[in-house]
Amino acid sequence: MYRINYLSHNWLVHHIHNRVFRRKKAQIKGLVIDLGCGVSPYRKEVTELGCQYVGVDWSNSIHKVKPDVVADLTQTFPFEDESADTLLSFQVLEHLPTPQEFLAECFRVLRPGGALFLTVPFQWRVHEAPYDYFRYTPFGLEHLLTRAGFTDLTIEEMGGFWYTWILKWNYFLYIKLAVLPLRIVATPFFFINQVIALFFDKIITSKQEAGGYVVIARK
Repeated sequence: MYRINYLSHNWLVHHIHNRVFRRKKAQIKGLVIDLGCGVSPYRKEVTELGCQYVGVDWSNSIHKVKPDVVADLTQTFPFEDESADTLLSFQVLEHLPTPQEFLAECFRVLRPGGALFLTVPFQWRVHEAPYDYFRYTPFGLEHLLTRAGFTDLTIEEMGGFWYTWILKWNYFLYIKLAVLPLRIVATPFFFINQVIALFFDKIITSKQEAGGYVVIARK
């Protein structure tokens, strides 16, 4: 799981991702390939499920990465046909210039009955520029995944209106408060408003508002 620093301006991002993973981890089985793994935050949890974990990332990442396999996800994956039981891809699809080709490769690598566990942003700031190409609606995701051959899709909101609005505000303010002492002074504000966002998103929901989406798709 992601380690959460509750003094940060964006701890809610990791909190939501951890919560989504806990909710969906029963879908994970067998050989698990994490495409765009970064620092492999879920390696321990996957192996504790009795699964084999393989993290994949490329060497040009702006983040610290701990891959087992170094590969460019815009190219053919270095895995055999129908070799994986589960594919993970968390916040990666928006950074790929050819998402349909990526999903076709996912379909090729998965065994029949296997699952793709995917998260993507929807209403989110530009990040990791210039490698930030797309934002996805549920309808766009359904179109891309169905076209790639996937069936039995479930697409759910990941963070509602308050999550989206509060984090946009926090990122904006954090950048503007470029001096460290000002950021320290703002820390209680950042913490409190993220707690408020969690609370209000539980009681006021909207299918039209989401920070992102979580998808399970089967071959």
